[in-house]
Amino acid sequence: MLRVLPALLLFAALVAACGTSKSALPATGSPGVSIAVTADWGTVAIADGAGTPGSVVSATRAVTPVETTYGGRFVSSLGGQAGDGTRDWIFWINGIEASVGAADIKVSAQDSIWWDLHRWPGRVHVPAVVASWPMPLTRGITGQSPPITADAPLATALRQAGANVSLPAATSGPRAIVGVGTALLERDPTWRAAIADPAAAGLTAWIDRKGRVRVWDAQAQTARLVPGAVAVIVATTDGFTASDAPVVVVAGITPETATAAAQYLVSNPEITRGTAALCLGPNNQIACVGGVGLVQ
Repeated sequence: MLRVLPALLLFAALVAACGTSKSALPATGSPGVSIAVTADWGTVAIADGAGTPGSVVSATRAVTPVETTYGGRFVSSLGGQAGDGTRDWIFWINGIEASVGAADIKVSAQDSIWWDLHRWPGRVHVPAVVASWPMPLTRGITGQSPPITADAPLATALRQAGANVSLPAATSGPRAIVGVGTALLERDPTWRAAIADPAAAGLTAWIDRKGRVRVWDAQAQTARLVPGAVAVIVATTDGFTASDAPVVVVAGITPETATAAAQYLVSNPEITRGTAALCLGPNNQIACVGGVGLVQ
């Protein structure tokens, strides 16, 4: 089992156990374009700060050195760290995976970019992440936020963030759903399809058909059971592509654990910062981080 720190501690200034320097990821409300550059599914902080509006490349270059290929359209190295073909740079804008090169996307001061250098085999595409919550529901990759639907208590948090929200969550379109993982299989067609094929949906943490919490361990290239975990916070999209409507899911193994996890997210929105997905234990402790594996 991979040993990692809980997600909240990933943002500490120094982790003596591994000797790796950490720094706080920028809040989504930071002035300028919010840039976070990490490695290994958010566990290693490389750079963060506010970039200047313009292309993703130019915004990122304000925070860390950037090397590009294909005429400057694609990023090959950030902060002096390059990919190798199985561990490459992937980026999300406002929680949505980019489908074109970094030079071809324009960002503004309200946008949030998360770059991560990680092993991608087994999760070639992760169309949506919770790293910039409440984005992508409050602001999509195009900078717009269409009307959304959501379950309580996430609806309240989304409304406070300025979203046009209706209750309860619908079964299509941008939405935030809360419930028992196995019950959501019947209620929500996207969740049902995602659990049938987690890799296609880009899920890095989920509750399987037997009600067990699982996490994708990219290093081991396997899905692991997470003993003691009671809930997951994860995102995907309706059609599993970046152009489809985002779906944020807070699922528990019981109604009580689903509600508790959602309430914890509302009270502690920073808990998901810099993570693709995560799962919680009975006392809201981080039990796993998507792409990383179990937390101990």
